[in-house]
Amino acid sequence: MPKENSYEKSYARNPHEWSDDWRCASIAMPKRGCLSCKGLLAVMVIIAGQMAFAIAPTITGVTAQQRYPWNGKVDISYTITGDIAAEAKQRAVFTSLTVSAIDMVANTTNIATQLSGDLSLEEGTHAIVWDMDAEGLSFKSSNVVFKVLCETTPATYCVIDLSAGSKASSYPVIYFAEPPSGGFNIDTYKASKLVLRRLDGGTYKMQNSSYVTLTKPFYMGVFEVTQKQWELVMGSNPCSSTSFGKGNTYPVHYVSYAMIRGSSKGAKWPSSSAVDTDSFMGKLRARTGLDLDLPTEAQWEYACRAGTTTTYYWGNSMSGNYAWYYNNSSYSTHPVGTKTANAWGLYDMSGNVWELCLDWKGTLSYGTDPKGATSGNYRVKRGGCRGSNGDECTSSYRGVSLSSNEDRDNGFRLVGNLQNQ
Repeated sequence: MPKENSYEKSYARNPHEWSDDWRCASIAMPKRGCLSCKGLLAVMVIIAGQMAFAIAPTITGVTAQQRYPWNGKVDISYTITGDIAAEAKQRAVFTSLTVSAIDMVANTTNIATQLSGDLSLEEGTHAIVWDMDAEGLSFKSSNVVFKVLCETTPATYCVIDLSAGSKASSYPVIYFAEPPSGGFNIDTYKASKLVLRRLDGGTYKMQNSSYVTLTKPFYMGVFEVTQKQWELVMGSNPCSSTSFGKGNTYPVHYVSYAMIRGSSKGAKWPSSSAVDTDSFMGKLRARTGLDLDLPTEAQWEYACRAGTTTTYYWGNSMSGNYAWYYNNSSYSTHPVGTKTANAWGLYDMSGNVWELCLDWKGTLSYGTDPKGATSGNYRVKRGGCRGSNGDECTSSYRGVSLSSNEDRDNGFRLVGNLQNQ
């Protein structure tokens, strides 16, 4: 996965002089790798990311100094001000400390593997040691720069653990670079846990040949929200009848826009993204600290298409093992994840239950990060359902629902918005 590369910088040129107008210091380095002087080494420090706090996390007070007499070790210290761990959680990234030595003449870089000491990225002062002899390093140049980086890598998956139930004050949030052994398509991740996958921004072509561009990455639910997941958050299951499919891993239905977001604050989209505290989204936001919501219509179609331009995300005809709809569903919903996923690993984007979106039903909006009509009588729903014909299950078909309508075919999936990207 790509590394993020937006940085704040703090440079050390000598023990008494600090400046952003930085130049590489010249350090004599004999062939066996020892330093011919015992002064401060040239140091470049980089901490990734534009931070979301009033005072952004920074690294200052950086020093790097050889052992004297030389024993092949370099002592490096630095001070972190601000909470990198909190920032990493908010931006959904993994952080790692990387130390390297750059030969400015030979234009070569050696990444440290023999590090010891306080390697954490917590706030405070840290002291680490690089055992260069243990790596067999031999610098022939007198111009060597030591660099310390806090690198960030986007987390591909976000998993919310709901198992503590509706009385919990918080839900653990765990990030994954890759699916766990056995994958996510098992009952655990469709009942007591919510799984979302990160999608980078991009552009797709609408059916009317207009283009939509999403500039920010976001997380999209891998599965439709299930009845057990709703129950763990809200305390009850709205699907009282077995006629249209009832069970822990069946998609929740008989839900409305108002139940999901609330009928007061939650009804004000797109002028406000706030939700009612007693709604599904309100409770989930409070217990995770994440910006969770319904997808915009643009986010939904981008995720559904998964890079395709065809009528369905698998082709131009209603064929294959992709959707529960009128011809194969026996007029019932089915457990989520039992059909083939799209190219981005999202299941049931076509069929099973209609998926509610944020937007009012109005003129189809396009352009950059569209939010849809400013007002209307109906909310948009997408994807078709177990009773739909093939035409309603396409990647572009727009259904409608009253905000208060607890339709037996209405369901939804989650989006996790990333604010500081």
